[in-house]
Amino acid sequence: MKRRIWAILLISFVMVYFSSVCKTFAAGELVLCLWGGAVEQVTRKTVVEPFEKATGIKVIVTTYPDFAKVKAMVETKNVEWDVVDLEETMLYRAAKAGLLEPIDYSLMDTKNHIPKTIHPYGLGLNYWAGILAYNKTKFPGDSGPKSWADFWDVKRFPGTRSLFKKPFCTLEIALLADGVPKDKLYPLDVDRAFKSLDRIKPHISVWWEKGAQPPQLLTDKEVDMCYAYSGRIVTIKREGVPVELVWNQGLLNLDYWVIPKGAKNKKEGMQFIAFHTQPQIQANYGMGITYGPPNKKAWDFIDAKMAGEIAGNPALFDRTIDVDGKWWAENEERVLKRWNEWMIK
Repeated sequence: MKRRIWAILLISFVMVYFSSVCKTFAAGELVLCLWGGAVEQVTRKTVVEPFEKATGIKVIVTTYPDFAKVKAMVETKNVEWDVVDLEETMLYRAAKAGLLEPIDYSLMDTKNHIPKTIHPYGLGLNYWAGILAYNKTKFPGDSGPKSWADFWDVKRFPGTRSLFKKPFCTLEIALLADGVPKDKLYPLDVDRAFKSLDRIKPHISVWWEKGAQPPQLLTDKEVDMCYAYSGRIVTIKREGVPVELVWNQGLLNLDYWVIPKGAKNKKEGMQFIAFHTQPQIQANYGMGITYGPPNKKAWDFIDAKMAGEIAGNPALFDRTIDVDGKWWAENEERVLKRWNEWMIK
C-alpha cells in the first residue's frame, strides 16, 4: 500500500515538474536592454510585468544600450540582447550598418502612431525632452529665463549656468540662442553654433555628463539654470524643490525599440514590442516616467493634470523642436572631433 502511495506521489511530482518545464519552454524568454535607473524601474512595472503576466514569457532586464556593443555582438554572431532601447541617432547608425532585424509590422497595431515613430528597423518607444530649467529661488515669480537667448543673456539673467558636455543638442541650443528660427535649424550651421558657444563658454560653471547631475546641481543650488532632461526636473519639482522647466524651445527626442540582427529570441522580441503598442500600456509608462507615448490614443488614458509635464504632449508641439537624429547619425563623428578640440581651448 505504501509503495503504491509513493508511486502515485512520484508520478504526480514528475507530471507537475515536466508540466512546469514544458510551460516555461513553450513560453520562452527574452533579454531586454534598458538605460537603468528610473527608466528601468518604470519599464519593469508598466511594461515588463504586464507582458510576462499576459504571455508567460520571462523577461531578463540588463543595461546599458551601446552602439559599439550591438555592433560587436552582431559581427561575432554572439547576440546577447533581444530587444534594445536605442536613441534615434543610434537607430539610424545601426540600421545603416545592417545591425538590426526589420520590424514585423504585421504583428503591430500602429494605425494611431505618429508617423515619425515608425521606422523599418525600429518602433518608437518614447519621447523625451531636453529643456531649460532654473532655480525659482534665484528667479521668483515670472522673472526666470524663457528662452535660450535668455540663457545666453548673462546681464539680464545673472547667475551660474550648466550645459551638457557633448555637442548633441548643445549645438541646437547655441543656434537657437543666436536667433536661428526652429524651422531653419537643420542642417545645423556648425560654424555659427561654435561662435555662439564661444560667447557663453566663460559663464558655464559646470559641464555635466550624466542626466542625474542637473537636478542635483539645482537642488544643491550649485547652479541657477541649466540644460536638463525634463523628466528629471519634473521629479524634483514634485518633491518640492523650487525649480521650473521651460518647454519653449525644448528639444524633443525619440527612443526606439529595436532587435539586433541574429537575436536568439527574435519571435519573443517582436511580441514584446507589439505588446507595447497598446495605448493603455503606453499611457501607464508615460505617467510613470513623464516620457511621451508614440501612440496618439494613449493620451486618452493619461491624467489631464499630468499631461502638461509629459514630453511629446501634442499640446506642446508648437513650443518644442524635433531633434533630427538622422542628421546627427551622419555628422556626429566630425562634430564630436571638433567639439573635443573646442573644449580644451
